[in-house]
Amino acid sequence: MERDAKKMRGARPFVFSNMKSGQGLAEIIRFVVDRGMLPAR
Repeated sequence: MERDAKKMRGARPFVFSNMKSGQGLAEIIRFVVDRGMLPAR
């Protein structure tokens, strides 16, 4: 999956996550907040 993501996204960021267990969720939240897309609560 990582190879496919790199091929399709190129230099754009991506993160693998498991929303059921919460794995990767903190990275997604940090990205959204850091890029100014949504305010942190």
